[in-house]
This record gives sequence, structure tokens and C-alpha cells, in this order.
Amino acid sequence: MKKRIFSVMVACMITMGMLLLACGINKTPHVAYAYEPSASDILIQNEYVIPDVSGFFTYYVLVAQNNSEIDLSVDADFTALDGSGNALYKVNDYTDAVKKGQQFIIYGQFRNERIQGVKNYDYDISVKSADNCSYSSVDVSAEAEGKLIEVSATNYSQFDVDSVGVRTVFLKNGKAVGFDTVNIADNGCTFHGGSTNSQVIGYNTTSYDDYILTYTCACEVALND
Repeated sequence: MKKRIFSVMVACMITMGMLLLACGINKTPHVAYAYEPSASDILIQNEYVIPDVSGFFTYYVLVAQNNSEIDLSVDADFTALDGSGNALYKVNDYTDAVKKGQQFIIYGQFRNERIQGVKNYDYDISVKSADNCSYSSVDVSAEAEGKLIEVSATNYSQFDVDSVGVRTVFLKNGKAVGFDTVNIADNGCTFHGGSTNSQVIGYNTTSYDDYILTYTCACEVALND
């Protein structure tokens, strides 16, 4: 009787061992890889070519969104091209910190005398992870002041942050008719914790009936915002 019980126990152990192997107990452990952002994480929502009212500049403007899983810094080269696709002139724009899911504007400003014969524009975007985004620490509001718009910002954090970079596309019947950008700060490029300040935009546009306003803000320390 004891011999039979021992034989049954041995058979059960062998069966359990085979089941464990079948379930992958001895498989290589799963390795988690860090998320690597790329330019494909930036969704371009709209592109605009906007001459300013002075006649000196043309802006090539991208309204975009950070569709990645993390906050990013965004670097973009903008190139004006002639009819044969040759580069006439190249400019650069950089945004230090864009929160994941955030809409933002990045643009190229071209002096018209340098892009005579321009037929098209192109861009090349690169991104890196950012840990200094303070977008959620700042609140921005806009209020009409006749033809102009007063943009106010408040830094609700206890830390000083970099100036709030406000960028605005002005629209008339859905067509871009102007572009303006200002930085809101208290002293130079510093926006103090708990402070409120404002700037006026809209000098460089004609009549408009709508606008797209975005802002970015970063801090010298990682806020995990």
C-alpha cells in the first residue's frame, strides 16, 4: 500500500513539473524598456503661411500637439524653397518644454528679402524628453481690448519659472491673417512664484474674428508638472 502511494506521489510531481514548464516558468523574464520619443509623436494639426502687416516678414506656422507619453522639448528647422525645391533660407525655432497632450505653436520667421522666389516651405522636427515643464503651474487668460488682446498669466507654483511663451494665430473666416508672440515675465525671463503679469498682442494683424492661442512654460528645476 505504501509503495503504491509513493508511486502516485512521484507521478504527480512529474506531472506538475511538466505543467510548470508548459506555462513558461523557465522563460526569459520580461524586460521593460524606457519610452523613446520621436518626431512622429508630434501631430501637426494646421499649417499656415502668414505675411505680417509690415511687409518685412513671412511666418510659416505649425499648430501642433504632443501626442507622446511624456513631456518633450521640441526643436524645428524651417526651410523656404524655390520652385525647383532648392533651399533659399533656413531658420530655427525651439520650445523648451511641452506637456504630454498639450497643443502648442512652433514657427519659422523669414525676412522677405531673403526668400524672394519662394514657392513652398518645409520643416524638420526633432524631440527630446523634458522634465522641467511647468505648463500646469501657470494659468493664462485672454481678454479683448478693442482690436487687441490682453493676455494675462499667473504663476501658481512656489517656484520661479521661465517666462510664459504665448503664440497666437489670428483668423478671419477660417483663414490666417496674422501672427503674434509675446513672453510674459516679471524680470527679464523670470516669472516669480505667485506673480501675475500681462502683455498685449494683436499689433501685427488686420481684422480678425477668431484666434488660436497657445503657451509654453518651463522651470530650471524638475517640477514633475
